Amino acid sequence: MKKIYLFMVGLMLCIISQAQVISQYNDTTMHGGKIRDYAQNTTCVLVATEGGIFKTTNSGQSWTNVSQTFDADAVGCRQIVCIGTDFYAMSENNTGSAIYKSTNNGSMWTGLSISGWGPISIGKISTTLYALGNNSNSGYLYSTTDGTNWTQKAMIWNNTGQNGNCELLSFNQTKLYIVYNNALYFTSDGNTIDTVKTTGLTSGLNTNDNKIDGDATGNLYYRGDNAVFKYNFTLKSWSDISTGKIASGFQIFDYSATDNNLFVLAMNNTLGMKFYKSTDHGSTFTELTATGLALPMIGNIIEVSATNLIGNWMDDRILTSSNGGTSWTMPNTQYIASYTGNLIRSGTSLLFSREVRGLVRSTNSGTSWANANNGVPGFGGIAYFVNDIIQVKDTLFSFCQSDPNTNAVSLYKSSNNGTSWTSAPIPSPYTNATEYWFAGKSDSALFVSYLDTNNLSYPLIVSFNNGASWTKPGSSNPTTPIYLKGPKKCLFACYATSNNSWDDFSNIWKTTNFGGSFTDINTGNMFNNNVLIKRLLEKNGDKGNMMMDHDTINNFAVFVVRDRTIGSGLDKLFSYNFSTNAWSEIITSGLTFDYLANCIKYIGNNTWLLATSTGLYRSTNSGVNWTMVHTQASWQNGIVVNSIQMIGNKVFLGTLANGVWYITLSTGILEQMKDNEVQVFPNPSSDFINIILPDLKGKTANISLYDVEGKEIISNTVKALQFQLDLRKLPSASYFIVIEANNEIYRKTIIRK
Repeated sequence: MKKIYLFMVGLMLCIISQAQVISQYNDTTMHGGKIRDYAQNTTCVLVATEGGIFKTTNSGQSWTNVSQTFDADAVGCRQIVCIGTDFYAMSENNTGSAIYKSTNNGSMWTGLSISGWGPISIGKISTTLYALGNNSNSGYLYSTTDGTNWTQKAMIWNNTGQNGNCELLSFNQTKLYIVYNNALYFTSDGNTIDTVKTTGLTSGLNTNDNKIDGDATGNLYYRGDNAVFKYNFTLKSWSDISTGKIASGFQIFDYSATDNNLFVLAMNNTLGMKFYKSTDHGSTFTELTATGLALPMIGNIIEVSATNLIGNWMDDRILTSSNGGTSWTMPNTQYIASYTGNLIRSGTSLLFSREVRGLVRSTNSGTSWANANNGVPGFGGIAYFVNDIIQVKDTLFSFCQSDPNTNAVSLYKSSNNGTSWTSAPIPSPYTNATEYWFAGKSDSALFVSYLDTNNLSYPLIVSFNNGASWTKPGSSNPTTPIYLKGPKKCLFACYATSNNSWDDFSNIWKTTNFGGSFTDINTGNMFNNNVLIKRLLEKNGDKGNMMMDHDTINNFAVFVVRDRTIGSGLDKLFSYNFSTNAWSEIITSGLTFDYLANCIKYIGNNTWLLATSTGLYRSTNSGVNWTMVHTQASWQNGIVVNSIQMIGNKVFLGTLANGVWYITLSTGILEQMKDNEVQVFPNPSSDFINIILPDLKGKTANISLYDVEGKEIISNTVKALQFQLDLRKLPSASYFIVIEANNEIYRKTIIRK
């Protein structure tokens, strides 16, 4: 027996030494993520976040990522509903099936079949799933009771295209609410649409910013100007239910309506906060102490039971309460759905900004992280609002807000890798604005744009001396923002369109005098409304600078381009030669036909890295041939990488909503920061699969095998750390193995030869 055990250990070590694994840093500074939506059945609660779907079975004390078989192109989940025991989730992906179903509490997700229309939002009435869909520029409600057969219901708009925000809201079993074009409607059968009137609201209805909420008993609420309103469906009017019940001098900052309670957060102008609860739908309010928190800034509250609550704190970390909201704690085992997309390397330090925590830094290659706000203005000594960070030569720059109640930002800089920060104010005459942002950089210059409210233009200014002085490089005042990127000998520039917050670039220019003048290099209208230069995504859903990088030694740059002339579009790579001023498409191999690129980085020695929705790839011949640098199973499909940084042989990936990931290129191993890993081998196999489990800590593990259609083939509950799965009776095919152990889920594709 001992010889068999040693043989298995040896085999396991051999597999580990050859494996290439990509991993996510697990640090408390990255824990949490904003709860967008949630749904629950009698077994668990699933929450939808920008970083995926996460599950808890113990009222938020521990969490499991259940996004592994969700949308391969977009891990972010917009909405989630539960009908019976089944869950339905809406993804961020608009290029394919965007609605997914799980019949096993998130262990497996299957895309629903949709034909002839594109889903925009989902909701429910009783046991019926509804979707708001776009069909030839008209909007309809669609319903299904089985997830397969859809019935077209009421028309929401006709032949005008989508106009304004569109969303379905499900608060109770009898009504489905429809947000469209800043108006609110409801239906009880999907056919008859009634309007929610605005009578009684002091400033009309604003359907943005989570102002509308409701409860399971049918009450509808709205957060207006410093008041919470409740709708009377009989009188068709709103009434103020908070004025006079909240302390004088405090304004309504946020609120949450749960099945049986209404929670209100109020704040004064010195960051004083009060937290209230109503158990009678707003007739009376009681102030809660919310002990255990420096500030009771609690939002997105989920009522798991009458006493057990889950919520987000001010920096989106998870909070739990077991006594109805009187006291709150932060569990140590939280999920990671946090933004690190502006990850920067400065010296041997790594930095990013996170929500109200300000700047976060690691000085030991990601082993540990800590706040780095020395000199950064804080609000109330607790919150630090850092908009973005950028580095030029050896100096870091950051735009910060000292007061979240205004849009005013101030420029700060650090010359010691983020150890301390000092003010670097932009001088007159470039101060006639409140909105400033980094427009880009070159080897020696920092570019800033701002909105000039006098003439509604977007001037560009530049500094060559670490922010000590600023000049306007040209005389023009662009009517749309301009973004710059590249080396000084060939600095590229793109003008945003009128829809600058979300559209890609349809133009490309270059400048050799730092923006003093521009030359159009869009040869033959190569880039247009159908062939666009992709832009990096940002944390609020907007888009930023060009998705490109450059090799100055070999005199060329590589751009990621979205070609929409074929179907829903394909990503491609184009190169631009500095010497010949010529464009050419790079004919690639090693990438999937329909890959979705998110970030590209040149790391020297003719080596490029490309982050896609399905993995990180490397090329050593100018982007022609690509190979994945890790095993597919170790990557979380659908994550968006905004930033690629290197220290030595280690690559760090900053993501839109999944923290920081890393890989050591010299060994090809991207490791998760855990002592023990699940091992499944050999794979492929014709008879048995060996499974090595981590320490179960006295608990059991659930091992299930599914076919490609999501049907469960094998299910076992084990206590041993070693287990063998018999495949001999199964036909040759691909299968999914799902292992649940220690409040975590491990998934892997296996092949029966």
